[in-house]
Amino acid sequence: MITSRSSYLPMQFSSAQIQQFQQQGFLVVDALLPPEVVTTVDDRLDPLFATRFETGIYPDEWHGRPGLSQPNATRQMAGMWRCDRTVASLSFSAEIARLNAQLGGWSGARFAMDSCWLKPPNAPEVAFHRNNTYVSCIDPATVITCWIALNDITPDMGTLEVVPGSHRWQCADTFKFVHAPDYDYRQPLWEAAQQAGVEPTQVEVEAIALPAGGCVFLHGDLWHGSGRNCTEQTRRSIAISTVPQAARFQPPEVGVGYIFSRYRRLGDDAMDESFFPILWTPDGYRSPMAIAYCGDILALE
Repeated sequence: MITSRSSYLPMQFSSAQIQQFQQQGFLVVDALLPPEVVTTVDDRLDPLFATRFETGIYPDEWHGRPGLSQPNATRQMAGMWRCDRTVASLSFSAEIARLNAQLGGWSGARFAMDSCWLKPPNAPEVAFHRNNTYVSCIDPATVITCWIALNDITPDMGTLEVVPGSHRWQCADTFKFVHAPDYDYRQPLWEAAQQAGVEPTQVEVEAIALPAGGCVFLHGDLWHGSGRNCTEQTRRSIAISTVPQAARFQPPEVGVGYIFSRYRRLGDDAMDESFFPILWTPDGYRSPMAIAYCGDILALE
């Protein structure tokens, strides 16, 4: 069980911040997590990649395995909450879910996925994509992600790159493997801009610099990716995504979601709270599983 962190104070978005998110598709917050929370969570990540799972359960997705992958491969893991309850205590945080819901205009938030991205020196690019493409098996197919820096991140470290306003483009995206593309990692972005009728000179790619504990909230339709890490430091980040509380599965033949669909109940479109717990509602409801499993690292009481 994780103890509460008294140095954390609940954040309240201003109307200007919410409007910026709606117009730009992202919102940067320089200070979300206190330093002790950053250290506590970050200390759990390297053991996970060394196959030291506190619960004995493997993650949903795992790239960049020591001894099996190239030394400069991006280490990425999804479904870490299943492996480690300290990580889960952040992934299941009511506060992050509340902030995601506030930006999305939702009446409550349900857990979708957690993932970490550790980019060592010379780690290759990550192709541009939109997160909503990966939740199209869910209704509504919309997700908001809180992408958190676990160390100071600068543009030359292969930081997150976003395109302001691209969440409003009328364009298509297809499911793709985004690691180390053998093509220009921005090519999907240029194709989307062309389809949306946006001239290349009008596409602004913004590299996000963040201090440790800072974050950027991402609209699910925002185009984003990352370049090569050109420094001698590893870029360390963790991302927590939520969907609306009332979200359900689409019919089996609709959409893609190779991780989410693993937890679909036969003949039932409900999202099981054992795998997709409700993390925040205005009346204080949280799925009993989330409360019993790991606690909340940002809880004040």
